[in-house]
Amino acid sequence: MKHLIYIIVVLGLLLGGLNFSILAQEKQILAPDTPDEEIMHMNPQMVDPSQLPLDSIEDLNVTGTVQTIDLVTWRLHINGKAVTKELSLTYDDLLQMEMITKKSILICPGFFVDYAEWTGIPLQTFLKQAGVESYERIRVATGDGYSTSFTREEIEKNTIFLALKVNGVTLPPEHGFPVRIVADGIYGGQWVKWVDTIEIQ
Repeated sequence: MKHLIYIIVVLGLLLGGLNFSILAQEKQILAPDTPDEEIMHMNPQMVDPSQLPLDSIEDLNVTGTVQTIDLVTWRLHINGKAVTKELSLTYDDLLQMEMITKKSILICPGFFVDYAEWTGIPLQTFLKQAGVESYERIRVATGDGYSTSFTREEIEKNTIFLALKVNGVTLPPEHGFPVRIVADGIYGGQWVKWVDTIEIQ
């Protein structure tokens, strides 16, 4: 009986490992020389860009009307019906928070591709600080009047954070200074720049 149980356990582990391998292989590994013209038609959730060379900051695509932000008056506002403690954070406040660094690919379908290393604060951090226990959606508004939103499922399944740096240096104004959204695995239209409000609903 012990031998039978052992065999069943081993088989279970092997099958579990096999299933994990299959899931891990679902993403297409992009060769270093994969043309941007090909990548821009792919789903960011289905690609593994880890072998691609990083784009230089100078080569990153510029979108939107560049905003000039005065850090003396700028604040990041965290509010919404799911918030128990509204926050108004300065840029210096953000610099004191724990950050993550991740290489992420931005795909703007049919237009362009950027691959860079971003450093910033996970959205989950702001949820905790604002005393959020339950929510359905987060809306992110920006200094140029644009906004986007993420469902709770998107936030829990993807790495979404507020970036302050790109390729190790402070975000340039054209790429969203002081902060922008990086949404790993999500199309570039939601990577909004010049963020000033996070509304948790």
